[in-house]
Amino acid sequence: MNAWYASTVALALSWAGMAALAFAMDRHYEQLTGCDEVPALQRVILRSAGAFFLVAVLVPATLAWSASVGVVAALGFWSLGALLAAAFMTWSPHLLAWVGASVALPSLCAGILGLTG
Repeated sequence: MNAWYASTVALALSWAGMAALAFAMDRHYEQLTGCDEVPALQRVILRSAGAFFLVAVLVPATLAWSASVGVVAALGFWSLGALLAAAFMTWSPHLLAWVGASVALPSLCAGILGLTG
């Protein structure tokens, strides 16, 4: 897997994961919807999706680099995804939700194609 391709996929996955984890919190969910708290089922779904996307960052990172360097790169992508999510949360929570949702599925598909290619 090409390093640029892996970096793009890993960044998109970490951004989507951090956005999902952010909207699982009452404060950020209220910024998005105006409701005081996240419904229990939706909270579980958002937390699970966020954790899944963040773990999925390890796949392109370890395919592009070795396992030891890939884990360190994944930590960097998680940090960058958190920074982007925090910046977009401050600027526009609706845009963060839209971007996070729109990059999640294509990134997963690209990561799976990277596994087979």
